[in-house]
Amino acid sequence: MYTTLSPCAMCTGAILLYGIPKVVVGENTTFLGEEELLKSRGVELVVLDDEECKGLMREFIASHPRLWNEDIGEA
Repeated sequence: MYTTLSPCAMCTGAILLYGIPKVVVGENTTFLGEEELLKSRGVELVVLDDEECKGLMREFIASHPRLWNEDIGEA
């Protein structure tokens, strides 16, 4: 599975439920999800630390802070 951000708790549950063996994360600076849980369950995790992903997220958060905070459960 490929994802822009580190998987949240809900996405982590789906990854484990469906036995997805590998997750490639664009970046985990903006949001650090349940990476340790995935690793502990044998999921291969690759973090690209991609500057383009980080830039896209900075732009999104600056343009839509309320939506971002709602998405990460801080609203």
